[in-house]
Amino acid sequence: MQEYQVIYDPENKRYAIQGDFAPGSVFVDLPDDNPKKKRFISLFLHKRDIERGIDYQRCISLNNHMFANEALFIAGLSMLAKCFSKSDSRTPLSPEGFLRFAPERKEALDTYRNWRNKHFMHDENQMTAATAFLIIAPESSESTWGGAPSVVWNTVQVNYVFHSRRLEELLQSLWSYVVQQIDECGSSIQDMYSGYSRDQLLQFGSPHIESATLENPDQKR
Repeated sequence: MQEYQVIYDPENKRYAIQGDFAPGSVFVDLPDDNPKKKRFISLFLHKRDIERGIDYQRCISLNNHMFANEALFIAGLSMLAKCFSKSDSRTPLSPEGFLRFAPERKEALDTYRNWRNKHFMHDENQMTAATAFLIIAPESSESTWGGAPSVVWNTVQVNYVFHSRRLEELLQSLWSYVVQQIDECGSSIQDMYSGYSRDQLLQFGSPHIESATLENPDQKR
């Protein structure tokens, strides 16, 4: 797998790609009608999210406030879940494909996906226990109620330092899987065009790099 950096060239008001490639090489766009283009882009974005999730876990420390560790852990869970979630703009990773690559990670994957989906995001499982109650006044009281109805709950205390290490190990395995998929997908795309002449490839035109923006967050890319 080879990664390149994109930088903005203010003098020419355009983006430029930098990295390790043969001098004099020309970048051309991967055509939109290529059936593997969306997946290829998605794999690199999954890799980016996994790396961010790993960084979050490495920031968890006994020296942090518990809430900071909790926030970092949830952020890591979100990056994990994002890779397997359906999206109109990205092709999700296959849990089955990943577990064929790393079957030893099944228990951790199931656990942390359930923690994220059924506790931190949707609060469905028994990691929080809650009950509602009424307060009845003493017999001697003229009132029926001794206080306002309410709810009490308790939530399991997670050892974020311990579980951050486990989550990081899971993310590292997922990273290795994604890199393998990138290599395989990239090679198959090259094979599709191996019979093209240089002039035919140049007709694909330059890569179209758009600026990311905060505008119109409801619109799909």
